[in-house]
Amino acid sequence: MLDVSDAVAVEIQNVEKNLAVAEQVLTNPNEPDIDLGFYCHEPYDCAYWDYCTRHVPSPSVFDLSRMAFSKKIDFYHQGLTRYDDLLRSGLIKNKIQLRQIQYALNDLGTFIQPDKIRQFLDTLSYPLYFLDFETMQPVIPLFPGTSPYQQIPFQYSLHYIEEPGGEIMHREFLAASGEDPRRSIAESLVRDIPADVCVTAYNKTFECGRLKELANQFPDLSEHLLRIESNIVDLLIPFMRGYYYNRAMGGSFSIKSVLPAVFPDDPDLDYHNLEGVHNGGEAMTIFPQIQYMEPQEQEAARKNLLKYCELDTYAMVKLWQELVRVANE
Repeated sequence: MLDVSDAVAVEIQNVEKNLAVAEQVLTNPNEPDIDLGFYCHEPYDCAYWDYCTRHVPSPSVFDLSRMAFSKKIDFYHQGLTRYDDLLRSGLIKNKIQLRQIQYALNDLGTFIQPDKIRQFLDTLSYPLYFLDFETMQPVIPLFPGTSPYQQIPFQYSLHYIEEPGGEIMHREFLAASGEDPRRSIAESLVRDIPADVCVTAYNKTFECGRLKELANQFPDLSEHLLRIESNIVDLLIPFMRGYYYNRAMGGSFSIKSVLPAVFPDDPDLDYHNLEGVHNGGEAMTIFPQIQYMEPQEQEAARKNLLKYCELDTYAMVKLWQELVRVANE
């Protein structure tokens, strides 16, 4: 528990002033004339980003991968927003960014570095597991020992293959809505994932963080959970590092961007074809509401959550298979 009384006392003195400023903005018939700037430091979490950038061409400097937002703003203020202007400027030196620009301006197919992909695949071993969590972030803590906005895992999907050429198998877990899911999901993970197998996650920082939190919460399960965490390999790496790239990725290496870029015509891999739950935001909204639903609605909501999370790890399996394919061509 942290006592923030002193900090609150200081901020209270600013409330009246801030309310006056807010009222002035809200009652003004004209919207503020404020250009993009460094204060937009987390633009992709801002509900107004698309509105404020409606004058910006697409694609633009803001779509470039692996570039600090402060540098993107610098280019924007120099009038270097379009890809062709950036290319002519000669100021882009990063190979991955240059490739992104060149592939966006020209239909160059798919860029592949088989040797780099093989090096990555050599870090994987059988049995091979594919793990994805779903979490909720309640503003008001729902369970003892949790804090506002804490990521509470309530679900996972797990695909796995025991040996080369083996059958792809699947396990899953979805907690009961309205109950603290942490103990049950931790116990299920320990049952489903052997301690020293190779596990993959897409952008593994998220999964590793949840496993460490569960290990800290439950000391009796800690050793096993931390051994799972220590063996996770990030499937994001070959895409983020540019070993596999095409223009449809648009500089985003999230699985929601990479998957349709690699498999554009596969309806089984299209999140839009799911019912009820299409993204993590919808999952975290629906799960805590299930406890208040009628039984038939509960059954449908749980089915939709399971299908959504299953697609996340099935997508990882498909991307891994594609990497194996191009590495062996």
